[in-house]
Amino acid sequence: MDAAAVLQEKFALKEITPEKYRTMGNLMMRFHLEQYEVEGLGNLCVLKTRAMLGLMNLLTVVVTPSSGKNVPFLLIDTMEMGKKHLCYVEYYDCTAGGADKDTLLAASAPYGDVADYAEKPAWYVQERMAGSLIKTGEKARLDEMALDALKAYAQQAAAAPVKPENVAGLKAFQQRMVREGNPSTAALTKTLGKEGAETFFRTVVMPV
Repeated sequence: MDAAAVLQEKFALKEITPEKYRTMGNLMMRFHLEQYEVEGLGNLCVLKTRAMLGLMNLLTVVVTPSSGKNVPFLLIDTMEMGKKHLCYVEYYDCTAGGADKDTLLAASAPYGDVADYAEKPAWYVQERMAGSLIKTGEKARLDEMALDALKAYAQQAAAAPVKPENVAGLKAFQQRMVREGNPSTAALTKTLGKEGAETFFRTVVMPV
């Protein structure tokens, strides 16, 4: 999935990838980063991870509506390891008055037949909006699901108003992600160290 191309259908994008972060890691785990400023919306982070000598491949797409757009924070993760394929589409409503759910629910509805993935309990699970999808199954179907979700999000974001009061909730969620951790924390900490991983998260993954 080319996340930048999807968002570029609705917004002007400017790549701002810091060169020191463009490629990171070692033989066992390599990261490739792309970061974009999305005009009128916020930040796009695309992180591709190759682990276990290529036996595991992950794609992480993060859209942070730091402009105050009245849409949720979006996190998409896909993972391939042998015959196992997972896709997480996670919406977190950090807005002051509540983001519209209809467009996102409509995009998720066709994938009700795809098997849910039984993830481990975590603090952020209960924070997700309706319409979030945690699925396992055929790669092609999961890739289609992720693409449809991102297209629906871009459509909703393009039409959503900007509300400056939304930024406070987004900042508070960023603080929780740093303080309480998320699935990417451990891998990034091993590569960048604790302080380096926190700086990376605040400035590249989820800048607010």
